Amino acid sequence: MSLRPLRLVAPFLPLPPENEHHRDLIGFDWLEAIRMLSHSADVACGVPVQVLTDTDAEMPLPCLRYPTTHRRLMLWVLEVCLRYLESRDFDRDTVVLDCDQLIYQDLSPFFSPRVDLGMLIRRRQAHQDTWKKVLNGVQFWSVRAKTQLALFYREALARAEQMDEPLLTWGADTQAIRALLEPIAIGLVERHGVRVEMMDYTRVLQPLSQDQIDALQRGIAPQPFRAVMDFRYRRKVWMRATYEMTVSKAVPA
Repeated sequence: MSLRPLRLVAPFLPLPPENEHHRDLIGFDWLEAIRMLSHSADVACGVPVQVLTDTDAEMPLPCLRYPTTHRRLMLWVLEVCLRYLESRDFDRDTVVLDCDQLIYQDLSPFFSPRVDLGMLIRRRQAHQDTWKKVLNGVQFWSVRAKTQLALFYREALARAEQMDEPLLTWGADTQAIRALLEPIAIGLVERHGVRVEMMDYTRVLQPLSQDQIDALQRGIAPQPFRAVMDFRYRRKVWMRATYEMTVSKAVPA
């Protein structure tokens, strides 16, 4: 593990919505979501979140900026992550997060001296789409494996660039990483020169549940029982209420 403090990052660039899900969320305030995420991370981990974005992006948030060429979200996310991994900024163990999450526990214990890349996996595939085996919204990157991780992500981007239109619209970033991780197996494995720990996602991540939404509607705060709470799809509309009830008044240590 790096002796430097942990870094938390979240890729974000305002891009035109390409799929129905994102069009449904066109009024969602992503910048405010990142502010809430960053505050929760500062409270839980002692480290705020920095945004990975393009050099030309104007954003009133702490950012790490890199030149990027892709302007389709699925490809851009892989590209900006690759640019970070290749850069001098990648000088400490890093957790990459989705913007629509809140952090409730320190994330540093999920790093291990034996692991280069930590990935979250669904043990049971409940979805027809095979790429949904992998949840890439929380990843653990060890600075010790800087060179190997950059090669891994370079290959992921190259694969994603060759995918068909439906995946380029939604899922190509995860599908490319999933393909490099196959066969999926919980535990410590080696894939393409990278030592990967595939973790059951329930160790780390807790999706906001319908029961918690029902409680929120009655004014009852949801009880986080994992390090990360995820507000996927239309549940993003409950992120603000959850933050106000569980994080907003907390002061970073």
